[in-house]
Amino acid sequence: MSRPSDELAQGLAQLGFADPSGLAERLRRFGEALIRANQQTNLVGARSEGQLVAAHLLDSLAPLAGERLQAPIIDVGSGAGLPGIPVALSFPELSLILLEPRAKRAAFLTEMVKALGLRNVRVDRRSAETAARGDLRDFAETALARALARPARALDLALPLLKPGGRLFLYSGRDARPGAIAADAMKRNCGDLLEARPVCVPYLEAERHVWIVRKRSATPPHLPPSARARRTRG
Repeated sequence: MSRPSDELAQGLAQLGFADPSGLAERLRRFGEALIRANQQTNLVGARSEGQLVAAHLLDSLAPLAGERLQAPIIDVGSGAGLPGIPVALSFPELSLILLEPRAKRAAFLTEMVKALGLRNVRVDRRSAETAARGDLRDFAETALARALARPARALDLALPLLKPGGRLFLYSGRDARPGAIAADAMKRNCGDLLEARPVCVPYLEAERHVWIVRKRSATPPHLPPSARARRTRG
């Protein structure tokens, strides 16, 4: 029976990442810290390194395999740093923002950035909507949205952070293509679907898809709505 670290290295090799053994070791350090922190704060459902490998670490990277990512990158609602920290470890030449409003999760991310020596990463403790009404509006070349919200809501949160021409990688789980509600969200946020494709995650039997959405123009002035506007509309 192979060890989780061996499975991780083999999975990274299958996905085509350079230096899979070295990357697996860096990811293992993050995984160990995540499991320890999980005992105090419920960051992920996994309770062991073995449970992390396919469902979180490889799952974070598989949709990006073979892609030429452009910086700056924003991981929207980063949570436990998935996919942001695996992406930062895999692409150390690219600058990345972990956007996370919840205090305990932001504190964990800050600790991980320091412990792993991630000089290409900064943690921003704001909601996506607040950031998109400020200096991160129309800012990023790449946005990542994994386990953020249902697809339509994830599009509403992530697309205002992209500059025109930027791309969103929305980890859509079992949703193979946008339905009517997601398509409407894409349209109002000036997004065009470039690709919706299945993703093969090594050692994971669950169905996975990614949608790649390009931002065609700047965010309309009325988006994202304020909390008061959302309450009034609702």
